[in-house]
Amino acid sequence: MDDADLAQEREQAIITAALSARETSLKSPDGMCLWCRDEPVVANSAFCSADCGEDYLKHKREMKQRIE
Repeated sequence: MDDADLAQEREQAIITAALSARETSLKSPDGMCLWCRDEPVVANSAFCSADCGEDYLKHKREMKQRIE
């Protein structure tokens, strides 16, 4: 095994670690917005609008800061 093979294995290990550490995308279990619960979600999303998504993420950040 030469240096190029070792570098390729190391690069693949770094990519694999980064992919496994990322957060999974949110999905609505029942097809309704995770934030307001009043509207159906936009396709491939968990929210009915960008505003609901932003509000949800803002709330999540604030709650995380309160715990820390």
